[in-house]
Amino acid sequence: MRVEYDLDILKPHQPSSSLLAHTLAKIKGVISVTIKVDEIDQKTTSIFVTIKGTGDVSIDDITNTLEDMNCALHSVDRVFVENEINS
Repeated sequence: MRVEYDLDILKPHQPSSSLLAHTLAKIKGVISVTIKVDEIDQKTTSIFVTIKGTGDVSIDDITNTLEDMNCALHSVDRVFVENEINS
């Protein structure tokens, strides 16, 4: 099974987007993480994050990782789930 999440996240300037991506990529089942900056103000950065992985990826694990890094999940904008077809 393949899953994808598109997330709207508010984060402080530190940790960097690179560190956040590398940390999220360590979550069980995550295959790739893409971060796109939406807006930057004096203290925070609004980002869009796409996480692709296997059915093992847990939104709870993602949320806990974000909270550990002082980031706030604003919304889950898209969830994609695809079952593998066995021939």
